Amino acid sequence: MEILVTGGAGFIGSAVVRRAIADGHQVVNLDALTYAACLENVASVSQDANYAFEQADIRDRAALDRIFAAHVPDLVMHLAAESHVDRSIDGPGDFIETNITGTFNMLEAARKYWQEAGRPTAFRFHHISTDEVYGSLPAYPSVQFTEETAYDPRSPYSASKAASDHLVRAWAETYGLPVVLTNCSNNYGPFHFPEKLVPVVILNALAGKALPIYGDGSNVRDWRSMLRTMPTRCSWCCKRACWGAAIISAVRMNVPIWSWCRRSVTFSM
Repeated sequence: MEILVTGGAGFIGSAVVRRAIADGHQVVNLDALTYAACLENVASVSQDANYAFEQADIRDRAALDRIFAAHVPDLVMHLAAESHVDRSIDGPGDFIETNITGTFNMLEAARKYWQEAGRPTAFRFHHISTDEVYGSLPAYPSVQFTEETAYDPRSPYSASKAASDHLVRAWAETYGLPVVLTNCSNNYGPFHFPEKLVPVVILNALAGKALPIYGDGSNVRDWRSMLRTMPTRCSWCCKRACWGAAIISAVRMNVPIWSWCRRSVTFSM
């Protein structure tokens, strides 16, 4: 299978790339190499015959058309996104351009490619999103997000991802594009960019610095280890989910931010 992965030099995308290569797939890694991307994340597979890299921006429609035509993918796994909440508050423009306009370009490039190929039934466009589009979890373990939870984004980041989700659903309903949509909870693990909560708390604790906790730390989030779940679940969604499916990918471990900070500090000492 030929898989086109956008954002494949980032934290989650690189894990998907490494897993797909290990599974014997051909992978095209499309990444603009912005500040949070690092090709060292895929260094272990960069010399593999089944791996190819394309430096391109999903805001560049012409580049996307060229890449689709050159590589003829069977599956698109769209992970490229601006994803840091604090950055979205300081500068929301990049989030609108990348997460909304970029996803629109990906959908249109995929639709053109799919239609010109004769609308193959096996083709899939897998949009990887976030559970932050549903808002914040209450501090009750019994309350969970489901696929029927109403959207309630609370930041420019989550609002931009919610908009991209709506575009994906609209392209499925309007044009018949075979899509799969997953809303994933927070991930942590190797190759995590250090601005994110778990690594920044560990690094600050080791350096004796203050811990940057958003608000009073009471926001409840679901967390999971990247190594244990994310690449496997993405692979499952692509192979077994019927097109049009919307799936929440979570481990149902609701923990307040302050609690994760305490655990991270304990781990780092």
